[in-house]
Amino acid sequence: MTEPKAETLTGPATDDAVADVIVIGGGTGGYSTALRAAALGLKVVLAERDKVGGTCLHRGCIPSKAMLHAAELVDGIAEARERWGVKASVDAIDWQALVATRDNIVSRNHKGVEGHLSHADVQVLPGSAQLTGPRSVFVEGHGNFVARRGIVLATGSRPRMLPGLEADGRRVVTSDDALFAPGLPQSVLVLGGGAIGVEYASFHRSMGAEVTLVEAADRLVPLEDADVSRHLTRGLKKRGIDVQTGARFLEASVLEDGVRASVRT
Repeated sequence: MTEPKAETLTGPATDDAVADVIVIGGGTGGYSTALRAAALGLKVVLAERDKVGGTCLHRGCIPSKAMLHAAELVDGIAEARERWGVKASVDAIDWQALVATRDNIVSRNHKGVEGHLSHADVQVLPGSAQLTGPRSVFVEGHGNFVARRGIVLATGSRPRMLPGLEADGRRVVTSDDALFAPGLPQSVLVLGGGAIGVEYASFHRSMGAEVTLVEAADRLVPLEDADVSRHLTRGLKKRGIDVQTGARFLEASVLEDGVRASVRT
């Protein structure tokens, strides 16, 4: 689950700059909106406090799919050996090489988004933004801007923690943190059987970890068709993932060598 970002900013008063459209947030929704508005001939200002591309490019879709591709290669080698008689095996996973390839893919896509925005004459302002009126926005470090046409809020979201669970970025991690782990764990408990949780469970299982996947609803990916849930659950269990649906997280304690969690099934 996610919750909206919120922030209060302060800064010196400046003369207002004017644009047709002001977009707050440079993720997939924000930069797509900015490019479309620019293509229609509008003057666009895009405020982003991190990097354009947002969660999808830097912490979600793109890096996760890159890592899932590596997992697919590992699974393919196993199938080639067991089913097709190809005498091949995976000796080890070079985590640093895998991470370097993932980061290179992200970096190239990031530069591509920046290039598109620059070519479209979208004015990108690095800094946090705050609404100061129905058609005005203050961007930290840049001053106040007024929109002739309107303001688009595309501020994205962040992981929401469960009661009784605090992320430490090391053993208890959010979906944002998990991509940037220093190495591969031996066992993983994934709380949440939506699309993101299933991806992480699948990746870590392919990389050799023991995986338990817990979902509070009565089936995995509950927003999808029931048939999808059924086939997906069967496939994950066949791969050795312990799938627990209708289960609720109770509490967790961080130990020296891991985490002990209580789950009511």
